[in-house]
Amino acid sequence: MWRAISLTAFVLVLVIGARWVSDGSQVFTKDKVQVVVRDEMFGTESTEWKEEFLMGLDLAGPAGGALLALGAFGWYRSRKRRELERRTR
Repeated sequence: MWRAISLTAFVLVLVIGARWVSDGSQVFTKDKVQVVVRDEMFGTESTEWKEEFLMGLDLAGPAGGALLALGAFGWYRSRKRRELERRTR
């Protein structure tokens, strides 16, 4: 059981890291993005905000760290249980 938990935690760490990198490796999480809109008639440009979620390190770091700690603990428990089973044989 601990082996499955640790494997799942390590896979989720990789998924969170990949999402963070694909979102631009920002430090802070953003929920809006600046978009420059050009007016064809007058040739002017204006800035608007578009709703978009970009994960930052402020969310990905603690989540990844907690999952990494859970995975390491699960790995430790599975190794300890395996050694205990070998001794009792």
